[in-house]
This record gives sequence, structure tokens and C-alpha cells, in this order.
Amino acid sequence: MPGQPTTVDLNSLAPQQLVDFRKSIDQEINHFTQSLQALQTAQTKLKECITSIDNLESSKSDDLLIPLTSSLYLPGKSLKKNEFLVDIGTGYFVEKSAKDAKQVYEFKINKLNDDAKKLKDILVQKNEILNSVNLVLRKKMIEYESQQEAAQKA
Repeated sequence: MPGQPTTVDLNSLAPQQLVDFRKSIDQEINHFTQSLQALQTAQTKLKECITSIDNLESSKSDDLLIPLTSSLYLPGKSLKKNEFLVDIGTGYFVEKSAKDAKQVYEFKINKLNDDAKKLKDILVQKNEILNSVNLVLRKKMIEYESQQEAAQKA
């Protein structure tokens, strides 16, 4: 049936096939680890948005520095401390109150948390598979070495 996972007895694979399989698993682990790091970076940025909203609301001054680039700022003044334009994706911005803006970011953070949990589960599974492959490969190499020693003695 298509879509059904197939199981392979690792003991039935040749050492070179195990090495190739291990390389494939290593690549998958690296990919998922990078994806997890990207999710964590996105979460950090969203948390910074919530902190910025809180800081602006509690600020007594209306003065702002508006970033034009990472090292170029423009002085500005806040007209409304409780209204924000929130990027909801693909270049669309929606005006939200501070409370609603924080809810948008918290929703996104929770979604990223769920995705991170799924990725962590996948990483645990991939690491278990990698450990199994390493054990079988080590066992096969020990068997191969003992056969070589036996052949040399004969």
C-alpha cells in the first residue's frame, strides 16, 4: 500500500548499506536540528514583539527611534501607544490594540511550540534509529574482523 512505512531488518543489510543509511539519517538529523533552531529564533523574535508592546505601553515618553536598517535609525514620536500594525503574513498588516496584538503573537508562539515539540519527537526517533544502525554496524564489523582472523589462522 502506498504511504505505508516499510520496515527493514538492519541485520539483513550489508555493512556498506548500513553506512549509507547512517549518512542519510545524519543528514536528516542535521536538517531537523536546523529547522528546530529556526523555530526557536522565530519564537524569540515574536517574544521580543510582545516585550516591545509592553515597553511602549509603559513608557512615559512619546519619543521613539525607528529602525530603517540594523544600524540606521530615524527619530519619531508615538501618536497612539495602544494601537499597532501587526504583520499577519505575506505582507498584510492589520491594526490591532495592544492586547489583541499580543494575542496574535502569543498564538504564533504557541503554534511554533507545537511544531517544535513535533520536531523534537522526530529527532528522538531519528537518534534512536541512528543508535540502532550504529549497534548493528559495530556488531557486523566485529563479526567481519573475527572472520578475517579465522581466515588468517587457517
